Amino acid sequence: MKKTLLLASIAAAFTTPAMAENTIYGDFRASVLTGDMAGATDSAFVNNASRIGIKGSQGEGDLKAIYHIEMGANNDAATTPLTSRFYFAGLQGSMGKLIYGRLSTPYKMTGVKQDPFYDTSAGTANGGSNYGSSNLINGFSENSFAYYSPKMGGLTFNASYSMSETAGVDAGAGVGVEYAAGGMKFGVNHMMLDKNGTTPVAGSANIDSATRVYAGANMGALNVNLSYEMLDDAGDTTLTQINATYNATKSMKLAASYGMVDSDNAAATGRHADGDNITVGAFYNVLPKTTVHALYTNTDFTSAAQTDRDGVALGVKQAF
Repeated sequence: MKKTLLLASIAAAFTTPAMAENTIYGDFRASVLTGDMAGATDSAFVNNASRIGIKGSQGEGDLKAIYHIEMGANNDAATTPLTSRFYFAGLQGSMGKLIYGRLSTPYKMTGVKQDPFYDTSAGTANGGSNYGSSNLINGFSENSFAYYSPKMGGLTFNASYSMSETAGVDAGAGVGVEYAAGGMKFGVNHMMLDKNGTTPVAGSANIDSATRVYAGANMGALNVNLSYEMLDDAGDTTLTQINATYNATKSMKLAASYGMVDSDNAAATGRHADGDNITVGAFYNVLPKTTVHALYTNTDFTSAAQTDRDGVALGVKQAF
């Protein structure tokens, strides 16, 4: 309660006539699991990356100063009620957006936007990306800068740089480009990392470089996305994810995803372990800020050393 009051106090302190756009927000996200997903028990209650945050801007005219702070809200018997997620500040105007702090890289964000099951219990975990996307589509990167260009005739560009504070470990850097027009989208992102150490880029352990090529098609009620990642790591890992969503009604969205990982590294675990996954689900808006969902997910690993994950999740997202 004290930390929640602190958030409100910080937001109130920043509110001035020149800073009219301030928002305190949150999401309660949780699921009840059955099947192998629940582990040794028949069922389990899990947190799906619940959060609380503050965001706002300051300035008048074209150029504005922006800030965004978000913390994880642990609703599943955690000893620490609030944990760090991200916090950044920056500038935004006609020349684009520049942010700096602890943040999601552009490489990550292009993947988040394409994954209909992000921050549910689909795949190998109870939050983050579904199977078929790398660890780079998860977590938050320290000591980082990110730039997003304005749209120029359908083209947008992005870049990121994550400073290393460890001797002998390189910084992490990324560049990307996307073209979107007429309901179609094509893009590519590349990350330069350091296989010999963990860079400040989240999910970069033991990866020297990564390239992600993606595409999407919006055909009215139907939306289809494709992602293909190539990692320069111990297993020369490739990851493929194909997903689709269909707005069956104004309140209901159906979703399906297929993910495949090909890795020569027998010691790889989790999202980078060789195997495939299929996930299907339905999302229903009970109220404008309340969504319930049901999904079935099956992750089948090639190696017997990895534990397959199969089961049903019933979840809720309550925003405020």
